[in-house]
Amino acid sequence: MLIKYRYIVMALVLAMLGSSCTKDWLDVAADSQIRAEDQFNSESGFKDALIGSYIGMTDPALYSKDLTWNMIDLLSQQYNALPAGAQYLDLQQYNYTSVRAQPKIDAIWSHAYNTIANINGALNYIDKKKAVLNPISFSIIKGELLGLRAFLHFDLMRVYGYGNLANRTDLSGKLAIPYVSDFNKDVTPQRSYPETFALMAKDIADALELLKEDPLYPNPSRPAGYYDDVNRNGFFGTREQRMNYYAVRALQARMLLWQGGAENLSAARTAAEDVIAHSPAKLITPSYNAAGDPSLYPENVFCLNVTAFADIVNRYLDASKNTNYDALFMLRPAAETLYETSNTNIGVPDIRFNTLLQAQTLGMVSVKHRQAQSRVNGNIMPLIKIPEMYYIAAEYYISTGDLNKAIADLNTVRSSRNIIQAIPATTDRSVVESELFKEYRKEFVSEGQLFFYYKRTGQTAFPGLAVTRIADDKLYVLPYPGSELEFGNRVQ
Repeated sequence: MLIKYRYIVMALVLAMLGSSCTKDWLDVAADSQIRAEDQFNSESGFKDALIGSYIGMTDPALYSKDLTWNMIDLLSQQYNALPAGAQYLDLQQYNYTSVRAQPKIDAIWSHAYNTIANINGALNYIDKKKAVLNPISFSIIKGELLGLRAFLHFDLMRVYGYGNLANRTDLSGKLAIPYVSDFNKDVTPQRSYPETFALMAKDIADALELLKEDPLYPNPSRPAGYYDDVNRNGFFGTREQRMNYYAVRALQARMLLWQGGAENLSAARTAAEDVIAHSPAKLITPSYNAAGDPSLYPENVFCLNVTAFADIVNRYLDASKNTNYDALFMLRPAAETLYETSNTNIGVPDIRFNTLLQAQTLGMVSVKHRQAQSRVNGNIMPLIKIPEMYYIAAEYYISTGDLNKAIADLNTVRSSRNIIQAIPATTDRSVVESELFKEYRKEFVSEGQLFFYYKRTGQTAFPGLAVTRIADDKLYVLPYPGSELEFGNRVQ
């Protein structure tokens, strides 16, 4: 990767300064390697690297903003049209090569691969330095690192790669995003889509095997006090805020679903139902205090703790005055149509409408992430939540014609949202598919998943998209950074 390791940039600079700098460059590289080896001479060094990876993921270019509630949701047209002068107007209008849009798209790439480089740095040493780690710590830390590497590459694939894979016959000669698994200055070659998914699947499989040591993984043979020594300072607590076993299993479900095809969809359903059955993450009940906890924290399979989240998010979730050009909101009629408030047994009681949206001067604002003193579980950005697993299972059952099970899964989520009217058991397939489509739109407001649903399923049109616009690769596939194409010989 060009942006992956700063050593490459440093080498180019030194080369321009002349050959006399060669020894200095070698000294810098050697010093960097020595510092890395020193860092990983203790278990705490690996813990620091792991936590640093999570912190890297909270960058606004990634999951505290643009890969979740901001850029990706703007691409799905979840929000009202931005006015002239808004920072993200060009992105909402798919003008990806504009001077405003391109740097934001490039930032996702660079920050994701920089975080992957940090992960690879730790993975490069963890087997060599295995003796300095408690065996339990070794398994959990390495498992988390591998899971994170797969997670980041998968989202890079979703952003910069092609969608609707199972229904395309024109991708056999296409190359996917670089799957970087080494820690060196070499440029990582691109591989085919099947080869890239195979690398991702291996990281996931290896992570799952290692994370059988995760406290969340059921193992009745563990003796009492099994984790006492390794968890004295609580490092392995709050597992929902880490790439735990069931987060990796949920990622596996996502990856298989993205690849498509009957066999992958069946395996995705199996993984999703494993998460539903065994993960601590559970759907809330209708009596849950969603107003006090709009992130619905008990539903998090995997989330991030974002330091000073209010400084990142709150100004975008303020539609109280028309001078805030960057405010993200829905017009009330659009929100009422989405949540079907004309039906008093569907939209009116739905907490996603009456609690997780707030009426302000300009329109309805999602309060899921708005930070306020009155809320509990602040500074949390959900990345995988349990309703998605029900939707994956429902999609599988629709595909096999087992509509009763699909309807049951959808009704389970709807009931937790306080919807009174169930989908009737006699509903035909096309209507059940429509209900799943509506659930994705209702559930994932400001969570960054709807655009990927449209892309994965090959929607050529979707609500909010101009009727004159066709949703094709030009819309769904965000461009690689120009430097990658020009100097890295990348092809997209």
